[in-house]
Amino acid sequence: MQYLTPPRCWLWALALAFLPYESAFALESSRPDIVVIVADDLGWGDLGCYGSNEVQSPAIDSLAAGGLKWTNFYANCCVCSPTRASILTGCYPDRVGVPGVIRTTKTNSWGKLADVPLLPTVLKQSGYQTAAIGKWHLG
Repeated sequence: MQYLTPPRCWLWALALAFLPYESAFALESSRPDIVVIVADDLGWGDLGCYGSNEVQSPAIDSLAAGGLKWTNFYANCCVCSPTRASILTGCYPDRVGVPGVIRTTKTNSWGKLADVPLLPTVLKQSGYQTAAIGKWHLG
């Protein structure tokens, strides 16, 4: 018969001590992770996950294969600022004060209206940890 030696006892004690934490992490991970990637000058067919044979994008293709792809999103403007404003607010760019490129003139004071919540704010209020990395242009 094999007995638990002191090092084995400590290992089992640690493992049992962390069991409640494991179930807490399991509950937390039942919500989906959300990653939104917005790239300038990227066409709908420029990535492998959307059918490109010319460009290899294995990391993004892997994310797309295990998640949800936007296949019916259309930008209301051909430049980045209004598109980003639309994605982050769920509103038409004109509605949130971003009808075109930000700061094209010194008197241009476009930017997001204060009463419109952003997607990261709504997610944070729902218990998500959020981060925004890259260009902003929203006030």
